[in-house]
Amino acid sequence: MFTVKDTMYQTRRKYGNKKLVVDGVKFDSKLEFFCYNLLKECDIDFEFQKKQVLFDKFKYNGKTIRAITMLIDFVITHNGKTIYLDTKGFATETSKIKYKILKYRLKDDLFTDVVWLHTQKEVREYVNNLKIK
Repeated sequence: MFTVKDTMYQTRRKYGNKKLVVDGVKFDSKLEFFCYNLLKECDIDFEFQKKQVLFDKFKYNGKTIRAITMLIDFVITHNGKTIYLDTKGFATETSKIKYKILKYRLKDDLFTDVVWLHTQKEVREYVNNLKIK
């Protein structure tokens, strides 16, 4: 298990979270780092920091409008279900809107779940529940 002491550097950001780099892996916050370690310890397979397209790019009046994307912290496939798990201690208005769009896009897929965890306690409980299932 990694510890925060193993980090190469930390930088402070607007909402108080600290970016960490451990063994070449970049984490956006200590909470994300905590979740990463816990999933590894529990041998739960996941994809880390996966880009999800919410709206494709398109043309408007001859100009290209960029795609709207979000970076999902963890995409877990567990018991035939895909779980989009994100860790955020503080939710901005933009992140709230993006999560609503993601949930809307996945609303008809019975084999997906969108989870937003805010504290280490929530992360620990959620991962422990995954282990049990």
